[in-house]
Amino acid sequence: MKTRNFLLILIFLSGHVLHAQSDKLKQLDEYIQNSMADWEMPGFAVSIVKDDSVIFAKGYGVREFGKDEKVDPNTLFVIASCSKAFTTAALAILVDRGKINWDDKVIDYLPDFQMYDPWVTNEITIRDLVTHRSGLATFSGDFLWLGSNYDRKEVIRRARRLKPVSSFRSKYGYQNIMFITAAEIIKAVTDTSWGDFIKEHFLVPLKMVNTNTSYKELAVSENKARAHYKKDGEIKVYTDIQKDNASGALGINSSVNDLAQWIRLQLNRGKIDSLVIFSEEQSKEMWSNHTAFGEMNYGLGWFIRYRNGKRMLYHGGGMPGMISTVALIPEENFGFALLSNMETGMVSAIRDYIVDLFTSVEPKDYNKIMLEKWEERLQKYEDELKRREEVRVKNTSPSLPLEKYCGKYEDKMYGEAKVSMKDGNLFLQFIPTPTFRGVLNHYHYDTFFIDWEDEFLTRGWIKFDMDFEGNVKRFTLEVPNSPDFIFTELLFEKKN
Repeated sequence: MKTRNFLLILIFLSGHVLHAQSDKLKQLDEYIQNSMADWEMPGFAVSIVKDDSVIFAKGYGVREFGKDEKVDPNTLFVIASCSKAFTTAALAILVDRGKINWDDKVIDYLPDFQMYDPWVTNEITIRDLVTHRSGLATFSGDFLWLGSNYDRKEVIRRARRLKPVSSFRSKYGYQNIMFITAAEIIKAVTDTSWGDFIKEHFLVPLKMVNTNTSYKELAVSENKARAHYKKDGEIKVYTDIQKDNASGALGINSSVNDLAQWIRLQLNRGKIDSLVIFSEEQSKEMWSNHTAFGEMNYGLGWFIRYRNGKRMLYHGGGMPGMISTVALIPEENFGFALLSNMETGMVSAIRDYIVDLFTSVEPKDYNKIMLEKWEERLQKYEDELKRREEVRVKNTSPSLPLEKYCGKYEDKMYGEAKVSMKDGNLFLQFIPTPTFRGVLNHYHYDTFFIDWEDEFLTRGWIKFDMDFEGNVKRFTLEVPNSPDFIFTELLFEKKN
């Protein structure tokens, strides 16, 4: 009789838990649909894993604005920097096999690798590459790869001229190029490309059947989302320009169904079903604090913070028109993936809402909070444009005839740019990056502004400098509202 009563209690409790979970999922579903309308989000997808089971997977909206194809749980999105955790997991496999150690020096595997400081070149380790403590600024050098014709080796070679902004290992600075370098170590050790290694060791065994590791593969995929942006109140589709030259930092394109299997692997500490892909020891290593900043830490390919008293590991991904996140709450044996195809704050809002909802905290209206922050951000952009117009010195002219500004210029780190005449105006073209170009409009004195043809870049200002004889010698740039690039790193000297 006691056994029967105990079983009845278990059945009752199990039903209660399932009912509560169902209510939460219904609440989340409604919240996402409302958020889609608020953000005018074209497409979105979510999957949730709890206790090694996929309890929710759904697509919302459309793959491309203005078309009818719906987003479903198998729709591919660019997951961008969420790829970083795959890179560190790949390195963890090599550590398990005794092929490398986290604290091995980079130059032991890539003898030509150099940093700006020769001492750092000699000391930097694999662990340093994937913990954002190289001394470089956040996003330093990203214009070497985004939309450029440089391959990975050339991106890494040119990065040796990037000047540090802090001493080695002293401060956090988010670095994509260091992760690209880490991917090249995988190739050097295994004689296998990063993409092929990821496929063999993760995509195939996890049955991530729709996921791929290159933009070329994504381009020919049928069920894929397109990236969007909003300009002058209209939603537009980005032109696909990215090359496969940043593998390791990004490079994976996936769906929420497939990422649910990746989350299962992570929550099970390197195991899925009966298969062991990396050891529990390496899982602990990747989830350990390595670089502190603010109230957070960075592990090996994961951000680490506490939310509602529970440790959360997560990583976001951002490319023009695509925002994503993968998050884990190990204490709850819980994780989720969010994918979107327009750059907004919606992913962050839904992430925080899910964390509250599934850790038994009454969720705030994060959508409203993020919308307000997003409006503040856009207002700051507008304020900066207005400020620059207010300080503009009116009724000035360039010091020289426009033809005198024409010629080839070179930044030793980035490469060449060309200034030429086009329809009576100066025209700037960055040679390695075809879309970094546009007409130079006179601002004041020897400063011009440019509205780039690239859909991602915001208005920039170019200042030409003269020598004592009145010859143009160089130009510098500022693009203040473009958060992912540090154009002030560039100094273009005139070649002819």
